[in-house]
Amino acid sequence: MNNDSETEVRSDRWNYSPMERIFKHKLLCVGISFCVAAPVWGQQKTISQDGVTLTYDTAMFSKVEIVESKREPLPHPRDQLNVHPANLLFLFYMGARCVGSITLYALQDRGVKDLNTAYPELSPRAETLGQLLKDRPALPQRHPSGNPKEIPTIQNQMSDQYFLSHVRYLDFSWGSGIGFLVQYSQDASNYAVGARLRYQIEGTSTFNKIAVSAYFDVGHPDLPHTDENGLVTDERGEDLGEVDYLQYLRKMERFLDEKGETTFRPPLDSIQKLVGSLRFENVDAPGWGSKFSGKTTVIE
Repeated sequence: MNNDSETEVRSDRWNYSPMERIFKHKLLCVGISFCVAAPVWGQQKTISQDGVTLTYDTAMFSKVEIVESKREPLPHPRDQLNVHPANLLFLFYMGARCVGSITLYALQDRGVKDLNTAYPELSPRAETLGQLLKDRPALPQRHPSGNPKEIPTIQNQMSDQYFLSHVRYLDFSWGSGIGFLVQYSQDASNYAVGARLRYQIEGTSTFNKIAVSAYFDVGHPDLPHTDENGLVTDERGEDLGEVDYLQYLRKMERFLDEKGETTFRPPLDSIQKLVGSLRFENVDAPGWGSKFSGKTTVIE
């Protein structure tokens, strides 16, 4: 994915890179499932795994799964599309539905001879994100056409960020990050804003070699109702042309930018609070690669 030069919104979205399977896992988990009812706050519950603690609201999530994902380095991963460092994955549920995730990536691995050979995309992506967080240019940055430049991410999304809103830098006790509303697409369909809307946070810890990547479904009561993967059409029910669709996206970006963070469901600041609750104590991220077995811990 090219963050430096403009790419066509309807470019070839099937040219995946090695970290594809991680994100596919998230696509299976994260569906449009938050309703627009006012949030009900419950008890705060703190959980801990492998030196990492996190506090969440039990009214927002009925179950949390913690997965110790084993490393899959080149040249011999289980398959060539499933290349990634060891990571600690928190999956958040409402009932039977997975509605969000937080993944902690180890940015070092003592068990491989050369980090860049084992995980070719990891260091460049982390460095690009880190430079953005250090320089903090005005966001979103845009191409001459007006289309937003993509926000750098730790993992390859295997798809285009064709919609960006509510983009801002975030500071946490453990480091810094960037939060943004986003929709992704792997094809040229005219997806309605709200059909795939999620709030994403990408960050890096200043205390250890850990990157943080979070995704949560969100909705807004002022958005027109749409089903998951719903399409936007003109007044005759026909597909919009490319120019009209891009104009629609920019209009909807401005529309949501005007909405306060607390008016989303769930509120964006509640997701920021959840990610900000992360604490790292005696974490040996470079050793996760030899320690993690793939086990899953379920907390209800």
